[in-house]
Amino acid sequence: MNPVPSLVDDAKREAMRAALLAQGWNTADIDAAFPPAPPVSVYRMRQGVTDAVEEMRRDLPRSVKTWEPYLQVYVDGFPAMCPCPCTACAAGPCPCPGDAAGHHDTCAMPEGNRHTDCAARYTGIADLPVAEVTFSEVAEAAWWAERHGLKRTVARNAKREAKGRNLLHSDGRGAREQLIQASRWMFTWLDRKKKIDGNPALDVKLPPRQEATARSLTPEEFGEVYGVAVSTGQDPTLDGLILRHLLIQGVRRGALLDSTCEGLDVANCAIRYWDQKKKTWRWRPTTRTHLADLVTHAIVRGPRVAAPPDASEEERRHGIPALTATSPVFYAQPVDTFDENGYFVSREVRPITRKRIELLFARIRRNLPWTENVELRCHDIRHTSGRLIYKAADQQMAKLHLAHDGGTTTDHYLKDRLDELAKLKEQLFEPRRDGDQP
Repeated sequence: MNPVPSLVDDAKREAMRAALLAQGWNTADIDAAFPPAPPVSVYRMRQGVTDAVEEMRRDLPRSVKTWEPYLQVYVDGFPAMCPCPCTACAAGPCPCPGDAAGHHDTCAMPEGNRHTDCAARYTGIADLPVAEVTFSEVAEAAWWAERHGLKRTVARNAKREAKGRNLLHSDGRGAREQLIQASRWMFTWLDRKKKIDGNPALDVKLPPRQEATARSLTPEEFGEVYGVAVSTGQDPTLDGLILRHLLIQGVRRGALLDSTCEGLDVANCAIRYWDQKKKTWRWRPTTRTHLADLVTHAIVRGPRVAAPPDASEEERRHGIPALTATSPVFYAQPVDTFDENGYFVSREVRPITRKRIELLFARIRRNLPWTENVELRCHDIRHTSGRLIYKAADQQMAKLHLAHDGGTTTDHYLKDRLDELAKLKEQLFEPRRDGDQP
């Protein structure tokens, strides 16, 4: 007897087995004719998230740090987090009994919530087939991500209130948005891979964004900020250079951190930086003094090697600069090693990181009360830079300065105004010398 094709489903197979048994067929012959169907491999969310993150590392490497934790929520959930955002539940272990006894006296669960029982937990959907994920699963994960962000703010505000600091206003909607955006990307990719049919995350609405808190500073306010920065830290040279660079160039934090020696064009007094949003290289003019400060900073604090025995005494004492095209521009104080004769042996360089800039602005807010009230951030200096250019020239010049230009044919013609932008920066930021025209 020829074997029955494997496409016969279980119901038909069982019906045929029953019919043959009724006709007196041998059980062994029936089992040989109707082998069990091979197990179907189900593509589940756990594997989907893993594959999507791997693809993200290749396709969107800058998004991995932000989106991967939110996609992992589908796998890990928040098993240790109750849904209540009150201070008692957010600032420490949830005091509620987690059973029919209800809530603890110190728990203030708000009414009208999606989940009103502190015993509720989100355990994720790691084993759910990706083809069965619907709008509801994405919306549920987004709610828990938002609640996790809100509880974090509540916990931080409890500490800030105890210290007399102003309270944060984040309510978790940023976390909700990031989870939805990450989910939309993941399910779109899974759809292209034919793992699902459609994108369930597209139907989940993004939350409305809070009003942007970034603001520009007046010249007097920036002067105060600069004065506090260079007078309260252990490295005033670096702190001052960072703030001047942000003000003169109007770049984002990432562009400052990605600056390399190759991008310092001394001949044309310009700096090249990578525009992370537009994914393109841009050249922008700077002032003579600022460019000289950057070059000097990189040479003094950048990589160095030991001088040969026949070098001058000064070179043997201080080493020889070994900057390359890819060497960063901004460095913290290096750690040098010398031999018993005081001659330079080696250097450990310390390029600055995002944390270094965050600590700078945290120190400014700590020492200047009004900046704490407005929650001064690095991006506020970019706003200040754009406002200065706008008031000194016009909106189109400010757009060119901030790299907001482009998009229309007319805007591209305005690139010829880079020379005008260079002159404007010289007037605004270059120190006056004897004989300069006012």
